[in-house]
Amino acid sequence: MVKDTTSYNVDSTNSTAPIDVLDVFIRETVGSESTDLPMTRLSRAEYSHIVTKSTTGKPNQFFINKQLSPTITVWPAPDKSSTYTVYMNVLTRMDDADTATNTLDMPFRFYPCLAAGLAYYISLKRAPERTAMLKGLYEEEFTRALSTDEDRASFRISPDIRSYNNA
Repeated sequence: MVKDTTSYNVDSTNSTAPIDVLDVFIRETVGSESTDLPMTRLSRAEYSHIVTKSTTGKPNQFFINKQLSPTITVWPAPDKSSTYTVYMNVLTRMDDADTATNTLDMPFRFYPCLAAGLAYYISLKRAPERTAMLKGLYEEEFTRALSTDEDRASFRISPDIRSYNNA
């Protein structure tokens, strides 16, 4: 990041266009030690209501402007050059398969969903009597593919019962 610069282009690592930014963190490097801190996302309205956009410090919030060329705007403005680096997980559009030599830019687990989805959309024009059945198959395959992407991290909730009195 550059000192006092708040807006940066959201570039993807491949040729496809970014759709959205899933999460952002900032890495501060001092000497040989790096510290990663998550950033909080702001809506357009929340960012617009910040009165002093020229405030400087360690950026801890961001706003995504989803235009043809998306940008990320951080707040507060970086107070140092070369110690902050912003990292983003960016959702990008899949490449089209435009020739017989290209492979699809999607995980293999979505192939059945793709086939079912194509059949469903073709049926809208070619075989309307099959549309309901193909739509159900498409939604089932899509749900199955998405279920493999669920986060498998542990999640535990425990109540604080220290102040609970047994009578």
